[in-house]
Amino acid sequence: MIASQPNIPQRMGHGELIGLFLLFLIVPSAISLPVLILYAFSQSQFSKTYYYAFFLCIAAYFACISATKAPNGDQVQYYYAYRNVPDIGFWKSLIYIYGLDYYANPYMTTISGEFMNGVYNYIGYYLTFGYYPLFAALLTFVNYMLVFLGLYKFCLTLKKPHIPMVCGVLILAFFYLYFQYILQIQKQFLGQSIMMYVLGNYAYYGKMSKKLWIMTVMAVFTHASTLLFVPFLIFKPLHRRLTKTGLLLIAGAFVALIIMGPSLAGNIVSGANTSALTYGVSRLAQSETNNDTETNALVLSQVIVIYLPLLLIVLRKLWMERKTLSDSNAFILNVVLLLLLTIIAMFRQPMAQYRYFMMILAFMPFVYPFITNNIKWRNRILKGVSIVMIAWFYYQFELIIWDYAPEIDIIIKSPVMLLFGNYYTYTI
Repeated sequence: MIASQPNIPQRMGHGELIGLFLLFLIVPSAISLPVLILYAFSQSQFSKTYYYAFFLCIAAYFACISATKAPNGDQVQYYYAYRNVPDIGFWKSLIYIYGLDYYANPYMTTISGEFMNGVYNYIGYYLTFGYYPLFAALLTFVNYMLVFLGLYKFCLTLKKPHIPMVCGVLILAFFYLYFQYILQIQKQFLGQSIMMYVLGNYAYYGKMSKKLWIMTVMAVFTHASTLLFVPFLIFKPLHRRLTKTGLLLIAGAFVALIIMGPSLAGNIVSGANTSALTYGVSRLAQSETNNDTETNALVLSQVIVIYLPLLLIVLRKLWMERKTLSDSNAFILNVVLLLLLTIIAMFRQPMAQYRYFMMILAFMPFVYPFITNNIKWRNRILKGVSIVMIAWFYYQFELIIWDYAPEIDIIIKSPVMLLFGNYYTYTI
């Protein structure tokens, strides 16, 4: 049942929204960002357009920081795929979603199973006039906005949702681990962001519209890992509170399926030609042999700080306090619980385990509001976590292994100056 909403402030007009957004882009971040956050903290509620303005400004700030990143690691492949667009055209952009593959084998003909990335590159190249920093900013902006909008819908199902919305946005946006992987694990994060929008809306409405199904298909063909969430959209019992017996049965069956998944997938694709439709199954079949345990292994400190708190909150709510949950709340917590169990079950698949661990980061703002049933303490805790995340982001920024603009620049310069600052020379 969706929580009733109190009277909210007058809506901000579209002209005012655009004006505020443009003002945020040109005012030094050292001034605009604190004012924006303190104003949001000081209010008890916003209208829909005020929330949208808040989301736009926060997403734009981090998008412009992303624009200063020098391509490195996995991002180099995505950078070359973007730069190849005018030379290889639309069709080959769907084939060579890893840009360097074109130079290694220019005669490939099979469309990638994650071909939507080629669509984004092709459209994005001409939309951003071939200026890669602008494309990186646009990609980051869309990534954040999709999650924020999904969170917005979900939070409407909570009691007094203002602080969970505001703090949820800040917790995710300023979490340095999430930020640093947006361009590094580009396909996965974009695919999950699309799916987070779908999950948030499905939690709120309790049904799938044509638009949400289209976005689900886009998510799957952006990154195959999002197939994990499709059963939650199809199997109706997962959209409500489960009995303890039902929870144990579904959890056990899910873990067994994940453990046996690679061998089952191997039987399915054995002897079949790889195509866009069988790509996800092929990846699953290879997940036990496709491992790099040195670079794709869980970090104990991250497990303790990120994984365990989420697991404890979810188990307490679904097991001990499940009668206090609405169906919308139970749906998201069911998703998170089975995702957490998936990570445990992938003990023989280190690379896949690490990638799915990265997925739980986007769920943090969806789960943290359930840390306590006391609204006053919930809001205090969420504000405290937000402040810690903000401080930790700036403390960690120059320790991130990727190269961005100097930290002083992201603090004192306006987002527009970061976007067009030409911090690095992009060549091909």
